[in-house]
Amino acid sequence: METLASLLSAGFAGPFAAAKFVWLLQLALVVHVVRTGRPYWWIWILLIAPFIGGLAYVLVELAPSLKNAGGQEFQWKPRKWRIRELRTVLEDSDTVRNRLALARELADDGRMQEAHEIAADCLQGVFRDDPHTLTEVARYKLGLDRFEEALALLDRVNTHADRRLAFHVGFLRGESLYGLGRYEEAEACYRGVDGKLFGEAPRAGLARVMEKTGRQDQAAALWRDIRSKYRKASPAWRRSEKKWYRLATEKLKASQG
Repeated sequence: METLASLLSAGFAGPFAAAKFVWLLQLALVVHVVRTGRPYWWIWILLIAPFIGGLAYVLVELAPSLKNAGGQEFQWKPRKWRIRELRTVLEDSDTVRNRLALARELADDGRMQEAHEIAADCLQGVFRDDPHTLTEVARYKLGLDRFEEALALLDRVNTHADRRLAFHVGFLRGESLYGLGRYEEAEACYRGVDGKLFGEAPRAGLARVMEKTGRQDQAAALWRDIRSKYRKASPAWRRSEKKWYRLATEKLKASQG
C-alpha cells in the first residue's frame, strides 16, 4: 500500500493514471525490444496496440525467458547461493558429477580458474579417459587460454559412440587451434561442424578466422547474417545465442569505426 501511495503522490493520481501507466509500460517494452535485439516489428505492435501488444510481448518474449536454454525451470536462487550449496553437496559426496556441476556454476560466474581446479581433479581413476569429462576440462582450459593443453585433452576424446559429442569436440578443437594461430586448421574444424552443432558458435568462429586471414568483407557479411538471423529467430534461439549476437554487433561497430 505504501508503494501505491508513493506512486499516487508522484503524479499517477487522477483520470489519466491508467493512461500514464500504460504509456510508461509501453516505453519500457520498446526499450527492451531494442536493447535485447528482438525483431523490430514488435515496436510497431506495441505502438499500435499498447495493451494487447504489451500482453502479447510479455507472453511470447518474456515468459519463455523464465526457462533456460536446456528447458529447465528458471533458477530463482542467486548463483552465489547455488555455488555455496554445491560446495556443501561436494563435501558430503565427492563424485565426478558433483564436481562438474560445481565447476559449471563457477565457470558461469566467471571464476574459470576455480572451475578448472575443481574439474581437473576428475581426470583420474576410471574417469581418466572418460570422453565427457575430458571435454569439460578442455573447455575450462580454453577459458584460461591454455590452448596446447586443451588440444592435448581433446585429442584423447573418443567420440565414436557419441555423434553429438563429436560436434562439440570439433568446435573446441577449432577454438584451440584458433588460439594457437593455426587458422587454416581452425577453419576446417569450424566448417566441419557448421550446420551440425546447434547455434552460431561455428559461424562466429569462421568469421573470426576470416578476420585474421584478410577476408574482412566475408567476415562482415557473416556477422551481419548472424545478427539478422538472431532478430528473426524464436525466443529460445535468442536466449542461447545472445553471446554471438553481441559479439557480431561489437565486430560490426568496430569495422565501421
